[in-house]
Amino acid sequence: MQVVGIFALVASLIFVGLQMKQTHEIALAEALVNVSAIGIEERSLIAAHADTWQKACLGEQLTAQERVIAANIFFNYVQNSFNSWIRIRETGIGGAGAQLYIDSSAANIHRYSGFKQIFLSYSGWSEIGARNAGELVTEFRAALLQRVSELERLEPNSVADVMWCGSR
Repeated sequence: MQVVGIFALVASLIFVGLQMKQTHEIALAEALVNVSAIGIEERSLIAAHADTWQKACLGEQLTAQERVIAANIFFNYVQNSFNSWIRIRETGIGGAGAQLYIDSSAANIHRYSGFKQIFLSYSGWSEIGARNAGELVTEFRAALLQRVSELERLEPNSVADVMWCGSR
């Protein structure tokens, strides 16, 4: 009788372990779908307002309505970059390494005077990423500024410089 009880216990533990593994795999798959959806949303927002976004990136004069659009696109871009950077660092979930989000944001700050102006004037860094906001936001921003300073010491890259603002 004890052998049957031990066997039942072992079988139930194996079953629970398999359920946990399956739940974990489902959660990872859902996270990847969400990551893709966020990227599509970001690119759609930029595409829908391409003229305004280009003007903002180049530092051209914007109307009041265009400033609202540009600020929303910028916030979306930075929020998604920050969230992707954290997600990849903490979970490994994503199609690229965390450095991509530092590099692409830094390249846009370096290449586009309007993007740089919006970035430097943005005062809500401490509010980005409610979880671990202070420490990680400070690290993310420091990494961005460090990468921008590295890019400023390089010669222009004619291949990379043809990219449009906000692209990754």
